[in-house]
Amino acid sequence: MSKNYIINNYELDDFQMELINSNNNSIVIAGAGAGKTLTILGKVKFLIENDKINPSEIAIISFTNASTNDIKRKLNFNVNVFTFHKLAIEILKRNKLEYNICSDNLLPYITSEYLHTCDITNQNLILKFLKIKISYSQFLKSPQFSAFHKFIITFINLWKTNNYNYNNIKNIKLAKLEKKVLTVIFTIYQNYIIEKASTNSYDFDDLIIKATQLSFNSNFKYIIIDEFQDTSFIRLNLIKELCKKNNCKIIVVGDDWQSIYRFSGCDLNIFINFHKHFNNVKTIKLVNTYRNSQELINIASEFVMRNHKQIKKKLKSSIHINSPLIFAPYTKKADSLKAILTHLYKLSNDIMILTRNNQDIYEYIDKDFILLNNELIYNDHINKFYTIHKSKGLESEYVILLNCNNEILGIPNQIENHPLIDKIFSNNEIKFAEERRLFYVAITRCKKQTILMYDKNNPSVFIKEIKRIVIKQLGKIEYFK
Repeated sequence: MSKNYIINNYELDDFQMELINSNNNSIVIAGAGAGKTLTILGKVKFLIENDKINPSEIAIISFTNASTNDIKRKLNFNVNVFTFHKLAIEILKRNKLEYNICSDNLLPYITSEYLHTCDITNQNLILKFLKIKISYSQFLKSPQFSAFHKFIITFINLWKTNNYNYNNIKNIKLAKLEKKVLTVIFTIYQNYIIEKASTNSYDFDDLIIKATQLSFNSNFKYIIIDEFQDTSFIRLNLIKELCKKNNCKIIVVGDDWQSIYRFSGCDLNIFINFHKHFNNVKTIKLVNTYRNSQELINIASEFVMRNHKQIKKKLKSSIHINSPLIFAPYTKKADSLKAILTHLYKLSNDIMILTRNNQDIYEYIDKDFILLNNELIYNDHINKFYTIHKSKGLESEYVILLNCNNEILGIPNQIENHPLIDKIFSNNEIKFAEERRLFYVAITRCKKQTILMYDKNNPSVFIKEIKRIVIKQLGKIEYFK
């Protein structure tokens, strides 16, 4: 067919057309701003109009409610669009399974209850494991308790989303103390399972696990998954079962450079090794990007590819901007942010402010600012405000990234996983690999420039590194004056 395929007034490029014309199972590897959603819409349009596939025979799955709503808004066809959890709920509904949804606070509550009531033997075990020399009553009121509590919840969530059982750890060398602590964790996990069973309740991961076990004879001929780099093994198993039971083809679209949800159980290896899970897979790379300048792409690509596990891509853009990254060292946070915003208002009203953590914004604003949900208002100008995680998929002409400092909660965030988590759920990546991808997501939200704000006397390792890359690529660094 003609290459001039038009979707929502945009003409698809040759690389996007590879997917349109493919009849195989496919993995589409894209860069930031490469038109992933547009490519999905094009494939759906082609299947319906050219291959005469009924819209009800296509299922699109995406990661969040926001992304599914965005796809629905842009679709001109009555196609099924799910999150993984809504797909699981649909399967349970068709099987007429009755259940309740448990509170998100149930696991934290049960973990806290156990830690507050465990016997003296386990109290001493925990103190020894954490290498702290305080009484257990003091520990329960300390920051170490909060960290240990979070560690247990993270461990259990990773255990579930990776679909682990005891066979997964039998060959891992563990110290005697580590094995004893695992017994504590699994006791808490068992208490959690018992409590859910007493009220016939499922958590969100249970929904997916249960749906995988049930029959689901749909009429799906195609399953298309967006943001596939953020997939866990229990989600993968659900899709494999659906494809097997319904004999349908699968198309996945994603960007391994933007995989930023490992803490919730997503595993980059699923995306990288997609061909090991499905047969007759065609790999398609979307090389052209339509948001960032070539200069920013070159800098960001070199930065993210310091992690050897990332898939190599040579991205291209027809946009050219001499200084896509502006470095803004400060001594006073609020004053510097005001100065940057005042300058940018002369150029555009399309400004996005990003932080690593929700609370970071409060260090940069004073009485002259108004903060309302995802809006930061200054001098009657409304600026979009997000954490980096929530900004994925969004864009603005100008982006301001706050708190690029060498601090525990800076960028990169320096709170490391407990060694036991890394030992059991190892993915063999370099230090700060996920934070590196997060930084990549942040700086590639801009259509024109990203301004990096950092303490003049305490820049993060990422600021130092990307400065070297900028000098190498462009020959100079531009500072905000």
